[in-house]
Parts: sequence; structure tokens; C-alpha cells
Amino acid sequence: MKLFALLLLLVIGYLSYDVYFGRNGVVQQDHMQAKLEHVANKTKQYELRNQALEDEISDLKQGNRVIEELARSELGMVKPNEEFYRVIDKSESK
Repeated sequence: MKLFALLLLLVIGYLSYDVYFGRNGVVQQDHMQAKLEHVANKTKQYELRNQALEDEISDLKQGNRVIEELARSELGMVKPNEEFYRVIDKSESK
């Protein structure tokens, strides 16, 4: 009877080890869940970036006004016969 109890204990121990640390066990499931969350976050970032790029493309297709606005803000474009004034805050000069 002791031999059967010992054998039963060993089988239960092996099965519980396999459930937690074996292939497709709890530890591996937690690891895969963390990977899935990381990939989902990356995917969300890429979707937001793609949406911003699509919005910019559609704005650029609409006309020259958007292109002019981009050139003025990013490249400092000034048209001929325009006067450029730069306003500097007193707090920025210190």
C-alpha cells in the first residue's frame, strides 16, 4: 500500500509540474500573454502613425494651401513682398 501511495504521489507531482512548467503550462501562458500585450501595443502605435500619415496625405492632395502652410511652418517660407516679424518673449531672452 505504501508503494502505491508513493507511486500515486510521484504521478501527481509529475502532472502538477507539467501543468505549471511544462509545454503549454501556466508559466509559458503568462509569458505568451505578456508578448501578446506588447505586440498589441506596438500595433496600436503603428495604426495611429498610419492614420496620421493618411491624414497628411489627404491634406496634401486637397490643395496648395496645406503645402504652403507646411512650407511656412517647417521651412520658414516667406513670399515675395511680405514682411517677416519675429516676436521674442521677454521670458525667453533670459
